[in-house]
Formats: sequence, C-alpha cells, structure tokens
Amino acid sequence: MKEFWTAFKKFITRGNVVDMAVGVAVASAFTAIVTAFTKGVISPLLALLTNSSDLSELKWVLRPEEIDAATEEVLQAEVAIMYGTLLQAIIDFLIIAFALFCIMRIATAVMKHANKIAKNVNSALHLSREEAAAQALAEAKAKEEAEAKAKAEAEAAAKAEAEAKARALALEEANLETARLLAEIRDHLKSAK
Repeated sequence: MKEFWTAFKKFITRGNVVDMAVGVAVASAFTAIVTAFTKGVISPLLALLTNSSDLSELKWVLRPEEIDAATEEVLQAEVAIMYGTLLQAIIDFLIIAFALFCIMRIATAVMKHANKIAKNVNSALHLSREEAAAQALAEAKAKEEAEAKAKAEAEAAAKAEAEAKARALALEEANLETARLLAEIRDHLKSAK
C-alpha cells in the first residue's frame, strides 16, 4: 500500500509532457463527474463542519460591503479572500489525478503483459528459423550419403514436420491467448469508463 501511494506521489509531481497531455484529456472528461461529486457529496459534508451552505462560499472578509440604508445601493463592494473555491478546486484536482493514476497503472500493467507475450512469441519464431536451417543442412548431408541413410533422412523429415506442426499449434494458441487478453483489456477499459 505504501508503494502505491509513493508511486501516486511520484506520478502527480512528475510533470512529463505526455503525462500532462493525458491528464488534460482525461481531466476534461472527468470534470462533470468530479464537480458533481464534490458539490453533491464532499461540499455538504464540509459545510456541516464549517456551518456554511456550500464549500465555495467559504471566505475571509477583509472589508465588508457597505450599503446605503436609504437607497440600498452598494457604496463599497466587499473585499474577501474566497478560499472555499480554492479548496473545491484542489479537491477536484486530487480526485482527477487519482483516477488518472489508477488508469495509467492498469494500462502500464497490461502493456507489460502484452510485451512479455510478444517477446515469447518472437523468441519461439527465432528458434524455429534456426531449427529449419539445421534441418536443411541435415537434409543436404543425407542426400550425399548412401541409400542406407535415406531411411534415416525420411524419419528426420517426419520428425521435423511434427515439430513444425507443434510449433505452429503453439503459435496459434499464443495468438488466441493474445486475442483473448486484448479482448479482456478492451472490456476492462470499457467498464472503467
């Protein structure tokens, strides 16, 4: 849990351009939800503590408003520090940043898993190329040998064909697993929205 919060703090203070671009895009999408949450849930709770009707109404009045008693005209406007609006903006920011952090953490984990699968598939393909080259050399030698070795060559070819089919099947299974994982990722991202 401590690692999670340390990573969240590092994320929120990093300042990378790509992170900022993602933050702006997602923040604009979350603005309505976060504002509604802040005004509908957090502000009333804080209003109970501060005896005000809304968090954004919290202020320090430096100079009160002066009104003419006879005409009810404002003679001098109120001068106040509106710290409630700042508090609401900070709460909105923290909620948005936390949601972005969680989304990026999930996306990073998914990408690491997908890269691991791709690396395994690439290494399997590389090994099959080397084995195919070794088989070609064995076949060239077998052709130069006597008819007694022709039977051994046929057995080696059948074995290599079975191995190639097994590799092709394994590769097909890896592709199916990759497709399944990508579908899960898509479904997860859809449900996260």
